[in-house]
Amino acid sequence: MTWTGSGRKSAVLCTAVVLLGTLVLPAQASAAPASLSVQAAALGVPASPEIPSPDEIAAAKASESATADQVSRIDRLLADAAAAQDASLAASLQANNAYGDALVELQSRRDAAAVAAAKAAAAGAEQQKTHKQIGQLAGELYRNGGLNPALSSLVSGTGQALQDAATLEAVTAGRSRAFQSAETAAAAAESLTAAAADANRAADDAAREAESRKADAERASDAQRKAVSEATAQRTVLVDQLASLKNTTVALESARVDALDRQRQQERLAAVTAAATQNAAPQPAPGNPSVPAAQAPAAGPARPGPAVVAVPEPVAPALVAPAPDPAPAPVPAPAPVPAPDPVPAPVPVPAPVPGGSNQSAVSVALSKVGSPYFYQYGGTGAYGFDCSGLVQNAFAAAGKYLPRTAAQQFAQAPVHVPISQAQPGDLLVWGAAPDFYHVAIYLGGGRVVQALNPEAGLTVTDIASMAGMQLHPYAARY
Repeated sequence: MTWTGSGRKSAVLCTAVVLLGTLVLPAQASAAPASLSVQAAALGVPASPEIPSPDEIAAAKASESATADQVSRIDRLLADAAAAQDASLAASLQANNAYGDALVELQSRRDAAAVAAAKAAAAGAEQQKTHKQIGQLAGELYRNGGLNPALSSLVSGTGQALQDAATLEAVTAGRSRAFQSAETAAAAAESLTAAAADANRAADDAAREAESRKADAERASDAQRKAVSEATAQRTVLVDQLASLKNTTVALESARVDALDRQRQQERLAAVTAAATQNAAPQPAPGNPSVPAAQAPAAGPARPGPAVVAVPEPVAPALVAPAPDPAPAPVPAPAPVPAPDPVPAPVPVPAPVPGGSNQSAVSVALSKVGSPYFYQYGGTGAYGFDCSGLVQNAFAAAGKYLPRTAAQQFAQAPVHVPISQAQPGDLLVWGAAPDFYHVAIYLGGGRVVQALNPEAGLTVTDIASMAGMQLHPYAARY
């Protein structure tokens, strides 16, 4: 999938940056996430000039240099707006992920509350049982003439007279234990009832947090849809201006803009890939320096990032193919019918690579393409999927049970490799470690299958189109 078009500075760029600056990840994260305003800066969204006016376009056609300047201005506008649109999509994904994480936390809190309530109920039943036994014992002692007045408090359930009752000659060791059991049961019931109340309050707090995250996700999705709509309209105007300036056709200029977008995407992907490859020195497994980490059994959850780097044997083709330099666009002098600028050649995409260690999970995920994106009620398949729900479902069908969230799925993988060494079935993530906000399953050939958002649903996407949205340079392998 290619994210084409541009957005208005005021409606697209500002909306995306504001969303990135205001979203906060759920409270249950193991470490405080980096501020999303910093993440917005990491996306590198530049400022965007205003659309040239018709008068400016007409004036620019008076000379070659003015035409060239205006063409460069429009090209920059389109590039800036494309970056702003990426930021808007990233903000939407982050908001959706925060809502999904809040729902996971809510379920956890509800489960804990249910367990606490069951324990409190069992303790209450035990207290009632021992209370009845104490009543029977008190009656027995009374009938035998051995009832001490202090025992009346025991019958009422206070248990305060335990030591007095233990000194009575009429109370046997067994009866003493009965009094102790009654007091213990009362204390346990009181403690567990308080714990159940705390657990219910925590569940209520988690429910309110989930509702807040849901509202954030809906606002972010609405903003992203608006950004796409406005960007599409603005792109139409700008491409038409380019055709007018250069005396070519809208079709030719649209194709040239699309090719330049693809080239920028491939350059970003190449930069991410190169950064990981440079740091891909093999590391020995803990406790056994002779065994590469990729071959050693996992000793526990992997730390985020390249905690373990595999040494490739059969290496899948790199995610990115070398992109040809775009042919310089000569600006023709105003003339009735000048020759059009050459359109940059499309970047070839490598063919999908068969094999990989998780081909069954890949097949399951591909079978669900076209299903809806759905993060309510868990996002794990009953009504649809969110990104990590799709991954968990696909791997479970292949007999591998992964944790629920994107961050956990990456962190707990036994092996991490540079994305240039990714194989079909590996997981790619987006965001700043350790708080990744999106996960997808690599297919080979520079593509992933993923639950993207409510508009796209479950889809197959070129990685390059998302390389500017904090694509992490390492892949996770199970």
